[in-house]
Amino acid sequence: MKKLLVILLAFSFSAGVASAQTTTAPAGPAKMHRGHKGQKANLTPEQRADKAAKKMAKKLSLSAAQTTQVRQLHLARIQEMQAHKGQAGTTSAPAEKKQHHAAMKAGKQRYEAQLKQILSAEQYAKYTQMQAERMQKRKAHRQNMASPQQGKS
Repeated sequence: MKKLLVILLAFSFSAGVASAQTTTAPAGPAKMHRGHKGQKANLTPEQRADKAAKKMAKKLSLSAAQTTQVRQLHLARIQEMQAHKGQAGTTSAPAEKKQHHAAMKAGKQRYEAQLKQILSAEQYAKYTQMQAERMQKRKAHRQNMASPQQGKS
């Protein structure tokens, strides 16, 4: 009888320890990659412009007037991009795609020129450096993402 009680006690103790170690799944979705498009889609153009202007103000030490101008510039750029994306979804001809690409490139050049007028020379230099670093990170990330796929083939 004593052995039976000891075994029963040991079993209940081990079951209690095992159940205490289980973890529950997080209530929300799995951690999304920073900058995931799903997060951007939930923001209005005004919210996106505010967020971008605040980020630039922090990183480039913008004045209040510069921050306001950058916000307006971002808002115009976002609205322009949305209009182009709406048109791009309907085109399938290569000539139309080239025309769309050229329009997007011209829009980016206009944006950069206007931004250069808003920022000081030092701020713009820092901005271009940040953009170059960002592009380099993206390129490295794309290469890292492509490498495992090549190994599987």
